[in-house]
Amino acid sequence: MKRPNRWRRSQRPGKFPLPHVILEDKKEVWIRCTSAITAMGITAMMERHYPGYKGHIASESYFEELKRSNQ
Repeated sequence: MKRPNRWRRSQRPGKFPLPHVILEDKKEVWIRCTSAITAMGITAMMERHYPGYKGHIASESYFEELKRSNQ
């Protein structure tokens, strides 16, 4: 079963802690990150939460565009 692209922001423990958009068809996760120190940990978070997916850091404007196009 193919899942549609989706947008998530989760605050629950064990969930991905940053706002992100998942592009299921491309196996990509676009992440909104404003801190350089947090950006350094994205690879580890991706391996834990989305193994097999490629993580990308999105600018604020591109992230908003992704959210609008994937609703």
